Amino acid sequence: MKKLSLLKYFTFYSLIAFLFTGFSLILFINGHMVNDKINSMEQMTHISLDYIVEPELSLTDYSTALANEKYSMLDIKLQHFIESENILSIKIWNANNSVIYSKNNTIIETNDSNKNNLNEAFKNKQNHLISKDLVNGKTIKVIRIYLPIQINNSILGVYEIIKPYDEIDMHIKPVIRNISIIVFSGLIILYLLLIKIMYDSSIKMLKQNEALIHKSNDLEEAYSKLNSSYKSTILALSKAIDARDKYTAGHSERVTNLSLKIGQALNLSSDQLNALEIAALFHDVGKIGIPDKVLNKAGKLTDEEFNQIKEHPSIGVDILKTIGFLDKTLPMIFHHHEKYKGNGYPSGISGEAIPLESRIICVADSYDAMTSDRPYRKGMPHTVAVDELIKYKGIQFDPQIVDAFLQINIKE
Repeated sequence: MKKLSLLKYFTFYSLIAFLFTGFSLILFINGHMVNDKINSMEQMTHISLDYIVEPELSLTDYSTALANEKYSMLDIKLQHFIESENILSIKIWNANNSVIYSKNNTIIETNDSNKNNLNEAFKNKQNHLISKDLVNGKTIKVIRIYLPIQINNSILGVYEIIKPYDEIDMHIKPVIRNISIIVFSGLIILYLLLIKIMYDSSIKMLKQNEALIHKSNDLEEAYSKLNSSYKSTILALSKAIDARDKYTAGHSERVTNLSLKIGQALNLSSDQLNALEIAALFHDVGKIGIPDKVLNKAGKLTDEEFNQIKEHPSIGVDILKTIGFLDKTLPMIFHHHEKYKGNGYPSGISGEAIPLESRIICVADSYDAMTSDRPYRKGMPHTVAVDELIKYKGIQFDPQIVDAFLQINIKE
């Protein structure tokens, strides 16, 4: 009975989750499609109006109301565009917030133009407003589009275009209806399959229970080995959690990604890449043993404080040495602050004596440190950081590692 009750709970809450997912997905798709349609409408309208209007108006025409000749000429030029694009109204505003041209294709009683939207357009930001207006005595939903008129890098005016919102609904609704049918059909099928799998699995697990009991000796031995490794891992992680700072996690992940890209550029083997990934992930784990006041100090470190920082490779190795499968990565972690010409720490070794993986991590670590914000400075731009890597190529960094770094795509 209890198992049946649990299955009912699972069925009920799964149904709620699937329905929520379906409705959320439809709402998201609908919003995305509406925005795409409006953006496309803005772009095409802007291009068309610039093509029609700009040749007809001089710079001085934007300072005051248009002369009758030009007004009539614009009426003629815009007539086909207004009819073909189902436009209700077009206005041209000048920089003095005065309308120098207005064309209504139908009888329309509009509210005052939204000042905020108009001001945004004068800041060279095309935007729109969805509202309700009277058209031929009937209140309908419309979209007001505000497009800056830019000539010679100056905003001389703004187009205000009013179109019926029905055009967007006609485009979106059939697509959303079809997507809704597909999404909910898929979710229902998936839901039913999940319930069946859950039910079949429950029955199968009950039948297998007796067989599993007979294998308890084998499982006990496997559990003992797993538990030993698990305890070692928990020991290391518990030490990290006690003193971990926010910067280390994000930094380590970024350094790991960069290191793997460099390793791939150098055609390292799969085993080498796996070891490199672990070493890069844990390269700064020793910093959890450095006092926060030193690690997060905003000003320049004293000699004593810098010596404390230099201990973090040794601290990291000490933390991780209890985990057997990390043996091969310990030298990589220990030497990631060595310099290619020597004089690094903790050992001061140089050149090929430094593990290849350590030299890779050194470049990735230095790049991320330079481009990341610190308590005492803003991060460098990418180009400046790259220049620094090139500047110290062969001194602090292995030249072949820097060359490989320059080949990778940082943003991927």
